[in-house]
Amino acid sequence: MSFWNHKQSNAWRIYVDAAVRAERGQCGLAVIVRDERGAVRQWFGARTGRLTNNEAEYAAAILALQQLRHEAHRPWLLCSDSQILVHQMQGKAATHSRELQRQQLELRRLVTEFKSLRFEHIPREQNRLADALANEVVDGESPAGAFTNDR
Repeated sequence: MSFWNHKQSNAWRIYVDAAVRAERGQCGLAVIVRDERGAVRQWFGARTGRLTNNEAEYAAAILALQQLRHEAHRPWLLCSDSQILVHQMQGKAATHSRELQRQQLELRRLVTEFKSLRFEHIPREQNRLADALANEVVDGESPAGAFTNDR
């Protein structure tokens, strides 16, 4: 994995988020893909069973990389408002939970399939679209699945 240069005009961004409804034992996962100009090109949503907040954030990142394997040749920036996820993937924080260790291992394996991918922590307000999609998916207001904005 190489580190991505912010000045690369051909880099695409992946925005991930998760919404947890612990009382219902459900989570919504969301992925928003933006091209180098910032236009939304794809989005993915998935509903899962009971996960902790951190497990759900990892699950969203795993979903993103699984769905984008066919685009592994381009440089990517994975953006998340989960400081835990980003810092653990950057090696700045330790992972103690067994389940998070398992998910981190899977995410690291997926990262190796990409030519260039970097993780960046972003403020929650910069992740509003992924947040809204995750909430719609978990609440059944948006169908789970993949959608493409082909031009």
